[in-house]
Amino acid sequence: MKAYGAASWISAALVTLLLPGTHATPVDRRAGISSCLSGADVTIVGPSDPGYSADSRAFNERLSYKPVAIVYPSTAVAVSQTVACASSQGLSVNARSGGHSYAAYGLGGENGHLIVDLSKLKSISLDASSGNVASQTGNLLGELATSLWNQGQRALPHGTCPYVGTGGHTAFGGFGPLSRVGGLLLDRVVSADVVLADGTAVTASASQHSDLFWALRGAGASYGIVTSWTYSTLPAPQNNIYWEINFSDSLTKSKFTSALVAFQTFASSSLPDEFWMQAVLVADGNGGISLGFSGTYFGTASDFKTVIAPFTSALPNGNKLTSKSYSWLGVLKQLNDGTGLSTSTPEKPDTFFAKSLITTTPLPRSTWASWANFLYSSATNTNLDWFVEIDLYGGAISRVAKADTAFAHRDAIFTFQLYASSANSKPPYPSDGIPFVSNMLASITTNPQAAYANYVDPTLTPTQWQTQYYDGHYRRLTQIKATYDPNNVFSFPQSIGLTV
Repeated sequence: MKAYGAASWISAALVTLLLPGTHATPVDRRAGISSCLSGADVTIVGPSDPGYSADSRAFNERLSYKPVAIVYPSTAVAVSQTVACASSQGLSVNARSGGHSYAAYGLGGENGHLIVDLSKLKSISLDASSGNVASQTGNLLGELATSLWNQGQRALPHGTCPYVGTGGHTAFGGFGPLSRVGGLLLDRVVSADVVLADGTAVTASASQHSDLFWALRGAGASYGIVTSWTYSTLPAPQNNIYWEINFSDSLTKSKFTSALVAFQTFASSSLPDEFWMQAVLVADGNGGISLGFSGTYFGTASDFKTVIAPFTSALPNGNKLTSKSYSWLGVLKQLNDGTGLSTSTPEKPDTFFAKSLITTTPLPRSTWASWANFLYSSATNTNLDWFVEIDLYGGAISRVAKADTAFAHRDAIFTFQLYASSANSKPPYPSDGIPFVSNMLASITTNPQAAYANYVDPTLTPTQWQTQYYDGHYRRLTQIKATYDPNNVFSFPQSIGLTV
């Protein structure tokens, strides 16, 4: 069956579904999809199928959407056939790589979409001579990291949750502990194999479909389905130190503020690319806030001690530094709460809401104090299970020009992730959850200018997300969208529009 081209093979049985004035039910759609994919190497799960409820379950159980069908293609050719079929029926199409979207955009972010689940596309092929690896987008981060290590102790700068899919993680950024050395994961992309809205498959790179290649690296889900990314890998670091700083006693609000000011001051100094850190905040259960710092250093223990010394000396008394050397995979495991990278057992879902903030200039002490006031009042008296992570950016990330990719935030100092789950991680989500996280952000700033699209926030208005995710790139992104997806097949609530 021919796949890489126009969908001329689609069955005439679909015609009745497309006649004006007809209204196809989900079951009708399932039948039509099955008809036009009768010869394709796919598994189709529709609303009347036994597995539909489980297969349409979102990682974030605060949200629930009902696709017209979920299609599991076994090959890239079958992805092309599926997209051509869905496009002919006027269906919106979305890819699901790992299914980790905070807004459930891997299920469309609304009812009635056709979902292309990529979990059967698992090839990882490393070219030892070039160091480039072709990885299909059904791979999860844990699988990619383990395979690269096993194939020659190679590495990529990506996140540490093993269950996150490589598709969306790459398309919207891809930050991790090695990013100050090697850039974001999207910065390592050499080329992408992409299925377009009519089912045609193309390869996008700096030399072919370069405008599409630009858009894929920062806003990829709006333009097609990437079936494989080719990345330029790095040698896995040989000297890997994981470190933590914790406090022996609960911090007063004043000391908490001072610790975060010291964190920011240290982050703004001339740190080597090999050093990365984050702050992590949670309620301590005793009316206070637990604050800790952790990170990595890719170098010797003696050099690490020299680098970290100004930070520990600037922190309030009672701080304790611990550090230990690990292999590259060992560091990733430590950053995943000390657990392994295996994805052989299903990940437990959560019920949550999150917001993010990217800062590009140091916050004044008064802002940190305002945030502390909120945390020590509202955040210590809630039944929500919340945390905040503040990641240090810079290094290789900032040396890529803003104009080079659709990811716009090259001048970032910190990215904040503000996250609150229901107390038992199960539905229903408390009515005060979204206001709590929103107020937590508002205590830092009431006019955020930048946010991280991989911590997607479905409550943002179009003006807000277009500005905060894409900054000055949005107009160009709409122009490329109009070229490659003029019928808006790859749509979801925060997909790139056809016009500004």
